[in-house]
Order: sequence, then structure tokens, then C-alpha cells
Amino acid sequence: MISSPFIIGASLVGIGFLTGLSGALIPGPLFAFVISDTLKKGALSGPLTIIGHISVELPVIVALVLGLGLTSYFLQFKSLIYAIGGIALILMSLFIIKEAKAVKSRSRGEEIGKEVRMRGAKYNSSIFGGFLLTAFNPSFIPWWMAIGYPVLLSGFEWLALSGILLVSLGHFLSDFAWYSFVSFSFSRGKKFFVGRRYELTMLVIAIFLIALGVLFFIKGATRYF
Repeated sequence: MISSPFIIGASLVGIGFLTGLSGALIPGPLFAFVISDTLKKGALSGPLTIIGHISVELPVIVALVLGLGLTSYFLQFKSLIYAIGGIALILMSLFIIKEAKAVKSRSRGEEIGKEVRMRGAKYNSSIFGGFLLTAFNPSFIPWWMAIGYPVLLSGFEWLALSGILLVSLGHFLSDFAWYSFVSFSFSRGKKFFVGRRYELTMLVIAIFLIALGVLFFIKGATRYF
């Protein structure tokens, strides 16, 4: 049994980081905006965009913890939450694998950037762009409903509110790490993280997410068998 608060805390940060990547790694409006904005503003675009992204996520987390009554609501349906979250993580991981195989070169990223270049030009700042593309992303709330719930619950069960903070910290770090790297890479014109390297990295991360999803599902499903 793991009893060290330090090890538990580090594990929760890791869980938050890995599950955060399940949403960050999939190319979408935010990813496209960061590339487009980076081509115009440089490497700081990624971190600044994520500040806007987090400004939307923080109220959602607070609402889940306070508005829904974490101790009563989550614990009452925790088995179902874990099972649904596990399935969602597995499906999300399979989608990551599919997308990774589709992204073969940096040219695709450049095309995405060109597609949203005019859209990005409408925003007054990178932070505001991150805010808008998160607040009006149709997949944002479903992700938190399906994957965010069980992750927050996992943190709560281990270290109560401190666990929630640690999981959330890991989640935010994943966004900052990924989009900072994307922004830095494109601002320098590097071709390292493209093609086969990109695909293999996504596959490795997807495998970890699938394993976590299976653990979540087993934890939730055992109650019904």
C-alpha cells in the first residue's frame, strides 16, 4: 500500500497530467490557433493562450467541487463515474492514435495554421483567443463530464480537497507543457517533433491513457459484478 503523502501527491499530479493530455494532444481549434498565433507572435503564444484556456477551466472545476456537492454527489455515483470515465479515456486514446497516424509532417500543421490565420487575426491577444476557443468549444463540457469527473473523484478519495488541487495542477501543467512545446517548436521552425517521431510519441502516451482508462473502468464496474 502506498502511504507516503508525497508519493500519493506526485501520483495525483501525474494522473492529472496524463488525463489532461487526452484532450490537449488532439488537434482542434485551440491547437490550430496556437500555431497560427505563433507564426505571428512567437514562442510566447502557447503559454499565453493556455492562460486564457485555464481561465475557463478554473470556474468549471470550482463548480464541480462546490456547486454539485463533491462529497455527496460524487461518492454516491462514484462507480458509475469511474466506469464511464474509463470508457471515455479508452475511446479518447483510440482517437489520439488515429489522429497521430494522420499527422505525417509539419506541412499539415502549417495548413491548419493557414486555415485559421484570418480567424486568429480577429483576436486582440493570445489570452483572449485561448478563452474564446475554450469557452465555445463543443467538446469542452463533455470532456469534463466524462473524464474530468472521475479524475477529480480520484484526487478527492486520496487526499480530499488537497487531492483535487494536485490533480488540477497536473492538468494545467499538461496544457502548459504541450502548447508551450508546440509554440516553441513552430516559432523556431524545427522539424524534430513531426512525422514518425510525433506518431510514436502519441502512441506511447495513448497506451498510458488506455491503461488508466482500463483501471478506472475496472474500479467502477466491479460494483456491478
